[in-house]
Amino acid sequence: MKNTKLFSFILIGGLFLGGCGGTDNADEVKEVTPAEDTEPASGDGEKMDDTGDSEKQDQLSAGLEETTNSVEELSMSLKNASGDTQKLNEQGKMIEEKWDEIEKQIEENHPEDYENIEQSLYPLIAEAKKDNPDIENLKSLSEDTKNKLKEFHDKINNQ
Repeated sequence: MKNTKLFSFILIGGLFLGGCGGTDNADEVKEVTPAEDTEPASGDGEKMDDTGDSEKQDQLSAGLEETTNSVEELSMSLKNASGDTQKLNEQGKMIEEKWDEIEKQIEENHPEDYENIEQSLYPLIAEAKKDNPDIENLKSLSEDTKNKLKEFHDKINNQ
């Protein structure tokens, strides 16, 4: 009787520890499995990047349009001279959110353009988020930023 209880205890304990000790999960298995589209069928070792680059380019272009539109909305609010600080703050946050979506891609792939744009964009965002933003400064920064974004957008569309 003691042997049966001991055997049962060891068996249950072993099953419990065996079940808890496994570390295989889908993420680890996926890392080991090669991606299907990283090499062409010819097997010459070159990576296929036509669709990936085109998708990234489309996403970047769309993100630039959204960011530019947000800056234009701020600019229109300034021209209407509404002076609604809360609206200006919200628009500054919106510009920042739209820019954050594409910022890393621009910084990595177009560092000179990134630096050029950030010289007016970051001060624009900071000024728009202030409790009492300087309207004239915002007008100047928004026009400058809008022009830089459009120039960059034209540049990447012509590549």
